[in-house]
Amino acid sequence: MKWIENLEMPPSIIQLTRAVHGRQVDSETFRLPDHWALHFYEYSGQLDCAGTSYAIHPGSCSLVPPGCPVTFHYEGLSEHLYCHFLLPKLSNVNSLSPEFLSNDVRLPQLKNLLTDAIKLRRSSPQRACLRLWEVLLGIRDILDNADSHPRHEYIVETATQIVMQEMGHPLTIHDLARRCQLSHNQLTRIIKQQIGETPVIWLRRIRTDRAKEFLKFSDLPIKVIAAEVGYPDLQYFNKTIRQRFGQSPTSIRKFANR
Repeated sequence: MKWIENLEMPPSIIQLTRAVHGRQVDSETFRLPDHWALHFYEYSGQLDCAGTSYAIHPGSCSLVPPGCPVTFHYEGLSEHLYCHFLLPKLSNVNSLSPEFLSNDVRLPQLKNLLTDAIKLRRSSPQRACLRLWEVLLGIRDILDNADSHPRHEYIVETATQIVMQEMGHPLTIHDLARRCQLSHNQLTRIIKQQIGETPVIWLRRIRTDRAKEFLKFSDLPIKVIAAEVGYPDLQYFNKTIRQRFGQSPTSIRKFANR
């Protein structure tokens, strides 16, 4: 069975913070009966989970379903970023297996996205849950495509993760190319080859697709959604959404709730 049945709705954050272990003990065992546990590690050690041992190193990540006991083995002070959360509309949790990810170029960007959720949690808890949602979607993409990522596909996925992480901020194709350590022309050519769209159209599609998901599956005000996906001008956002989907943002939300 897949690690998760669906991610059609945002998760609910129960706890999200950074922690340091290994001060007084060299191992600890935990079991969360009802909550998922997501960890991004910044230390070296070992994780024992579901009969398998994993070598923890900085940059690795684990996702553990509810009810699964885990034991962490520390080698001194051990810092990590973690989140406990609930997933809606999920059945057969007991049949799900934990996942451990490492050595993927997309993981640092997903970690940054979760770090951003910490900052948002007090001021805008709904937006923090949306950040976690993006992280989980990114992890699902890594798992679903673990064996099919030649270099150009990695570049496109890296660029996509950057856009997702910084969607609410101005981001030009030139900036994106620099972040991917490419020239503007190189990134443009790769996006056209891999996706069949110009970078401008590709970027607009990513923003509007995410906006549609927020409109359908969240209660955020339309003005907040517009800013979240990089359209601070609400009138331009409404025009762009109508051009893309043939409906206004209000109509998309109205029909989704029927």
